Amino acid sequence: MHRRKGDREGIIKNIGERNIKTQMIDEKEELIKKLADANRKLKKYEEKAAKAEKESKMKSLFLANMSHEIRTPLNAIEGFSRVIAETDDPDERMKYLDIIESNSSRLTVLINEILDLSKVEQGDITITKANTDLTAMCNEIKNIFKFRLNDSVRLVIEKPEKEIYMTTDKNRIVQVFSNLISNALKHTRWGVITFGYRLIDNDTRIRFFVSDTGEGIKKEDMQHIFELYVSGDSERKGDKKGFGLGLPLSKMIVDKLGGSMEVESTFGSGSTFSFTFPYLANVSLRDPSLRTVTNTIRVDAVAESQKKLILVAEDSDNNYELVRIVLEKLYKLVRARDGIEAVTLNEEMNPDLILMDMKMPNMDGVDATKIIKEVYPDTPVVALSAYAFAADVKRAKSAGCVEFIAKPFRIENLRAVIEKYIKK
Repeated sequence: MHRRKGDREGIIKNIGERNIKTQMIDEKEELIKKLADANRKLKKYEEKAAKAEKESKMKSLFLANMSHEIRTPLNAIEGFSRVIAETDDPDERMKYLDIIESNSSRLTVLINEILDLSKVEQGDITITKANTDLTAMCNEIKNIFKFRLNDSVRLVIEKPEKEIYMTTDKNRIVQVFSNLISNALKHTRWGVITFGYRLIDNDTRIRFFVSDTGEGIKKEDMQHIFELYVSGDSERKGDKKGFGLGLPLSKMIVDKLGGSMEVESTFGSGSTFSFTFPYLANVSLRDPSLRTVTNTIRVDAVAESQKKLILVAEDSDNNYELVRIVLEKLYKLVRARDGIEAVTLNEEMNPDLILMDMKMPNMDGVDATKIIKEVYPDTPVVALSAYAFAADVKRAKSAGCVEFIAKPFRIENLRAVIEKYIKK
């Protein structure tokens, strides 16, 4: 009896021990599973944090790069605006005015890029193609960099003898050239930076290029040259010249345009960056928008009795003064300082055309246009606004505006639009 009782107790004890061991194993496995889940979550959080830090860094570096690029054309605009006032030579004035216009155009493009930063980050770059005079484009680029060169570096254009036109996004090509030339300037202490274009492969492709006689690129850096934040500049102690952003952005643009980008370099002997596109001969006439200011700003005054009346709705004194100077030789002008005054003056004076700012106090241009068009549907209203995103253009045209002109505007474009719509 005692033996059987002892056997039962032993069996019960063994079962209990096995149950405890099983429970401990289960608990251990549960702990291991929880630890693995915690590690996965931690890794996920670390990846998110790293991604957020990278995105934040990209914004900071992009803005730092753009700050430098904005100050360069702004310096030329401010400097030559003063020089124009001090010279009596008309040829010199027009030359300086061309320089101001080139830098102003570049500044406008840069500002649009900054405002469009989120699209740049996502690779969602808007492409607007038009017939482009490549020789005129290269001359504009040279003017942009004309006053960034020191005495030991020359900037040279190399191009075919015949004029070549191409259907492409001129502003994006200028952006790529500017990034590449800026990069070359950082690494070229003396010598020549050559840029331009040539036809290759029996004129079926066109290659744009920037070559320099600078320090070149190390072999181990070549494979990383188009990666974000990879830059030999940033590795140098105290060197704040570059962050490796311009080259990746340039490649992104070239890819979006349907081309390819390449680099050739020998360390100590300079570098050549090139980007190539398919080419179809374009024999179209010169794009009128490429005309220089010497042919478009000067106009003969119209007799006062023959002038049409334009209502200018503009709350900014400086902006109205610019419009007045540009148009007063050709048209009679009356000013409204807000949307309510625009509606009232339109009723009283019945103008032949209205230039409408979209953002004004008391009543904005959209609401003012809607009211005016309800009563005077035949009066052309042209939006003239610094709010120039696609949604702003859509709102203006939905309200009844026949055209949308973004600020800063080209004088010849403003005059052409007015001439198109004003009553004959």
